[in-house]
Amino acid sequence: MKIELSAKTAKAFVKGVENMTDMILLSFSKGGVKTRTLNSDNTALLDLEIPKASTEVYDFGEDNSFEVALLIADVKDMTKSLVVKDTLYMEYNLDDPTWLILSANGVEKRVRCKNASLMKRHKVPPTDSKWSMEIPFKQTKAFLSTCKDTPTFEVSVKHDEGIQFQSKSNDEETLTMELTHDEVNLHAEESQTWITNLTPANLLSLLSVASAKTVITLKGSHDAVIKAEWKEAGLILNGWIAPRTS
Repeated sequence: MKIELSAKTAKAFVKGVENMTDMILLSFSKGGVKTRTLNSDNTALLDLEIPKASTEVYDFGEDNSFEVALLIADVKDMTKSLVVKDTLYMEYNLDDPTWLILSANGVEKRVRCKNASLMKRHKVPPTDSKWSMEIPFKQTKAFLSTCKDTPTFEVSVKHDEGIQFQSKSNDEETLTMELTHDEVNLHAEESQTWITNLTPANLLSLLSVASAKTVITLKGSHDAVIKAEWKEAGLILNGWIAPRTS
């Protein structure tokens, strides 16, 4: 198997994973590369996919998919010096499954693979969406970055008005972001105002692979898991974040 990734895609993939965990389980198939990561306190789950169409070269001759476990730091060592026009080369031989070969700019690194059978497979949490919205990451990042040291913020969704993010400090100071129904293309059931409390730092970490122009689709209900969907740098990303209950 041989894969060539643009620097932009490779660096975005590493950034998304390292904000969640230090060990990854890569799944290679004819359609591309996937991984699923869970953060350290089990409150956020992230699926990252590099579809075949987003690679520069994808030479996969196997009939069945296979998995490789790695430390993300080993991959980052090869991506942190990449610039825009660089390419990361990846090679793996099932006849010698101990090693994954990474190379870029004339430098080659043999990465020792870990035991994939010992890696935990995480399940996607159940979701029952009563609303969906498309939020601009630029404004969302500004809000989350400002209140990231507070323990919680409230997501309030009203079908006929729009959405509000609000955090409160211990001395009742508030930080608020409001977007109208039309600004976020809101779809919501009419029966009630839907409220969920989240941890700002966890959501900011989950959405780390996003840029100022990125639009992220959020789906949720009342005091329940919220799902995020977006695309960035050739990646397809789906994330889930648990509500804060106390």
